[in-house]
Amino acid sequence: MNQQSFQRFGQDKPDAVSVEVRQIEGREWWLLGFTVSVTLALTLGIGSFSLAWFDRVTDAAYWFDLRQWVRALAALILLFDLYAIYQHLQLQRIRRQLAERDQIFQLVSENAADMIALVDSDGRRLYNSPAYQKILGYSPEELRATSSFEQIHPDDRPRVLNAAEKGRLSGQGERVEYRMRHKDGSWRTLESTACGIRNARGQADKLVIVNRDITERKRAEELLLHNAALRHAEEKYRTIFEDAVIGIFQVTPEGRPLNINRALAQIHGYDSPEQLMREASNLVSQLLVDPDQIDELRRVLDENGVVRSVELEVHCRDRTRKWALVNVRAVRDCDGKIILYEGTLEDITDRKVAETRAQFLAYYDALTGLPNRTLLEDRLGKALAGSRRRKDKVALLFLDLDGFKVINDSFGHSCGDLLLRKVADHLKSQAREQDTVARIGGDEFVVVLTGVKDVMDAAVAAERIMDAMIAEMVIEGHSLNVSCSMGISIFPEHGADSETLIKNADAAMYSAKESGRNAFQFFSEEMNAQAVERLTLEHGLRTALDKNELFLVYQPQMDVATGTIVGLEALLRWQHPELGAVPPDRFVRIAENSGLILPIGAWVLRAACSQARKWQDEGLCAIPVAVNVSAVQFRQQGFRELISRVLSETGLASQYLELEVTESLLLSNTDMTSSVLRELKRMGLKLAIDDFGKGYSSLSYLKQFPFSKLKIDRSFIRDVPANPEDAAITAAIISMAKSLNLKVIAEGVENEGQMSFLRAHQCDEIQGYYFSKPLAADKAADKLRGTMASQDHANNGTSRLAQKASST
Repeated sequence: MNQQSFQRFGQDKPDAVSVEVRQIEGREWWLLGFTVSVTLALTLGIGSFSLAWFDRVTDAAYWFDLRQWVRALAALILLFDLYAIYQHLQLQRIRRQLAERDQIFQLVSENAADMIALVDSDGRRLYNSPAYQKILGYSPEELRATSSFEQIHPDDRPRVLNAAEKGRLSGQGERVEYRMRHKDGSWRTLESTACGIRNARGQADKLVIVNRDITERKRAEELLLHNAALRHAEEKYRTIFEDAVIGIFQVTPEGRPLNINRALAQIHGYDSPEQLMREASNLVSQLLVDPDQIDELRRVLDENGVVRSVELEVHCRDRTRKWALVNVRAVRDCDGKIILYEGTLEDITDRKVAETRAQFLAYYDALTGLPNRTLLEDRLGKALAGSRRRKDKVALLFLDLDGFKVINDSFGHSCGDLLLRKVADHLKSQAREQDTVARIGGDEFVVVLTGVKDVMDAAVAAERIMDAMIAEMVIEGHSLNVSCSMGISIFPEHGADSETLIKNADAAMYSAKESGRNAFQFFSEEMNAQAVERLTLEHGLRTALDKNELFLVYQPQMDVATGTIVGLEALLRWQHPELGAVPPDRFVRIAENSGLILPIGAWVLRAACSQARKWQDEGLCAIPVAVNVSAVQFRQQGFRELISRVLSETGLASQYLELEVTESLLLSNTDMTSSVLRELKRMGLKLAIDDFGKGYSSLSYLKQFPFSKLKIDRSFIRDVPANPEDAAITAAIISMAKSLNLKVIAEGVENEGQMSFLRAHQCDEIQGYYFSKPLAADKAADKLRGTMASQDHANNGTSRLAQKASST
């Protein structure tokens, strides 16, 4: 018997247990013999045993024989003896079974490959099989001196304790895998089963634990998984290589192809990689258009080992050309010698075409091909500089077609577009080579005359243009007679800069139109009603903040894909006590020119941020609020500090403020503008370029600035369903923005046709009356609550569907 068996009898040594068993058996046999003897004596040895008594009342005598009672008692004693014999035999059988089981347990536990332990409810080890020392290196004394859970890895210990407790209480084996520390400090992985043992009172006070060392099995499994992962990675690489939409190649340092995929062959016009490798023995010299780039690429690869995002022009099989974006890496041997080049080649021809188109649109009107406002201002500035040197004059003719809206509405936009092209051709035919003819929007054109000696030269040119304009034009079978109203401003008499000259000529044009149309007028102070209005508005603006006449409204921005609100643009409004609601386009420019935009802009920032934080505190969804930033405001000293201070004071996180800047801001002092924008980006703000397409839409400039969003001007969105030119421009802008990883938002979306076009071309967001008009703060909050309720309803519906599907 093993130690556990000894302890069942309350003894510590085997010989003590044997003596005790013999003593127990001796006492039992002596008692049994004595009992049998007494029983026989009582039964057989009593011959007669009677009792007699005399009743004095009746004078009668009574006799009672006790022998029957004694015999009955003896029979009961005999039955008891027989039952005691039976119980003794049963006890002896149980003792033999226990001894056999103890012997089996001892043999199993001492020879088992698994580790077997008996622990009490406190984790103390009562027994440990020899396998513990073989597998973990601990002696029995070392194991008994520690808790059974001390050597378990700390990360696994809670899981093991939980399994042990479940096994102790349930009495059923709880299996768990964990790591146990070897005596040498290494970790072994064990698979353990714990089962509780209950005492005579039914309490689970002990736990039998069987541990199996599965370290080698786990290592083998990990190795199998690793090998499978390697095979999967190899298969994945091969799949990527063969199915990639971009070209992948490996070439020798001399240019001989070693390995190319199908995409690379197809980009160059070949049917298969084998055909390309057969017909082009040297990829570098035969496919690159510019041979000078080959030497430059090799030089950079020798120095840096890698070339990234290089745009190269390459030949196709039919000798046509494509643009490609190339990444190349030099692979060296152990001695540092280049043994091959490998890399990728992506066809960016479509992007380059869109980029060229966008660059054209940056300076030229898409419909007429005339210079736009940006190029006009550039040329006008140069003309003014030349005029100052020559000491002559410059005349600016601002003309607007009379009745164009009637023609457009009567015959359609296509007819109107053709008319505008005809007008552009007439104007170019009447201008000299050194003059500039520009279209600055709608039916408005500007002609800049340089080298003017006398004011009357401008009048003669104006009459010549007007005479040409009234000639009959046939558009789509319609005979049209078009006239124009023209305003003229002269440098230096009517302005010393481009903006003033254009503004004054515009004012003169409106005066000519009001005086009867089909006429021209020179600018004069008497007709400058706008100047009077400007003074009135400027005076009112100076007190508007103090009188609380300025307020903000918020126009939601909708995600096209989900239909949810993803942002709000804060829009400034002015309620004048006498003039009523003054549109922003009437007073914002005045505020910029007068410097009032600085305090007004700071108030707008603070008010918008405070409102955004208030909405968040009310539990509404946290979305960015967009604020338009004036160029004057942007260039002021301490603008970044103002932003930081406003965010700190209002408690609004920087990622919830979006600043919108116009393209014109990018024109001057590019380095300063880029620096400020990057610092704002580092602060965590979102940056968007506003009214894209109206100004300097140069892709090369956009790449210099850290914008995350591009907002297409409403003038392009208005006619996209019916105007192919506007549709093409808008599609090109969206494509270009996507190539620069910019989100695209379209403003001024008012109908389903515009929305369908934008959705089809994967525009990200929209803003306009189609979704919501600008709202007061409380109405905007209601809109946000409605969106949140819709989202919650949709999420709940999705959850119910998922639960239903799961239950099914």
